[in-house]
Amino acid sequence: MKVLVTSKSFGRVAPDAIETLKANGIEVVWGSKPSMTAAEIAAEIAGFDALIVGNETVDASVFAAADQLQLVHMHGTGLDAINVSAATDKGVLVANAPGANRNAVAELTLALMLVAARAIDKHIEILKAGRWERSAGYEISGKTVGILGLGNVGKRIVELLSGFGVQITAFDVQPDREWCARSGVNLAMSADEVFAKADFLILALSLNAQTRGIVDARRLALMKRNAYLINTARGGLVDDEALCAALHDKRIAGAALDAFDPEPLSRDSCLRDIGITLTPHLAATSIEAAGNVSRIVAKNVVDVLVHGRRECAVNAAAGIRFHDKVA
Repeated sequence: MKVLVTSKSFGRVAPDAIETLKANGIEVVWGSKPSMTAAEIAAEIAGFDALIVGNETVDASVFAAADQLQLVHMHGTGLDAINVSAATDKGVLVANAPGANRNAVAELTLALMLVAARAIDKHIEILKAGRWERSAGYEISGKTVGILGLGNVGKRIVELLSGFGVQITAFDVQPDREWCARSGVNLAMSADEVFAKADFLILALSLNAQTRGIVDARRLALMKRNAYLINTARGGLVDDEALCAALHDKRIAGAALDAFDPEPLSRDSCLRDIGITLTPHLAATSIEAAGNVSRIVAKNVVDVLVHGRRECAVNAAAGIRFHDKVA
């Protein structure tokens, strides 16, 4: 059995994850170059039983070229770059590692809130330039934090906010009502209600057809003028042009973004010149999270290839049948 690895992070801080694969008779082969395109992956995928990817696109061309592929595993959470439908049609399982990086993402989310509210990055640059200037910012305490999405990350954000003295209003299409009641979360009836009430609006959503562009001109117009948008989820959730227009016209106070569409952020993006906090999609990039993800990925690959288990797959219920060589 062989696994092709294109993820730059797999096993980097958790070499035991690689050893887990090898100890179970799985040969680990690294892709020929970093940041491979779908065409490049397709050119190398023949003969492999599993594929471990990072942010690479895995489209129908990869599955068309695969001759014995059983599993594509995302080294992380988001699956928007993997064509799950094409995988299912080819009989390939698709898996991710939900929850493994929840704390890392939640911690950076709070950090960006504080940076945006107090204009910390702006003051750092002012001081480095030799000037001694200060401007008043906002405190977190006493504010309303709006959260869209109460999955693993959204719930952890709520937990970390418990000491800040904030009111939390959230919307989720399938909310855990008992957990929300225990955690003091006010469930909104709609996403629009969260936009209208939030002093700090946090995106903790996955990207899909329903959530793409959820932050558009209409919803930005619902926000308070002193509100901040925080996105550590997916860039495709935000209409960049609409956000830049809202910021330019001072319809909202500011934003802090860690995710973009496309990535890397284009040099001519309006977001670069609008005076907001930007970070290079590093929310999940912590030593601890990387180790957690690698170990989960290794376990799942072994479960599928060696033991014939499919519980880890997001498309496990699609009636996919394993290749005959799997017991």
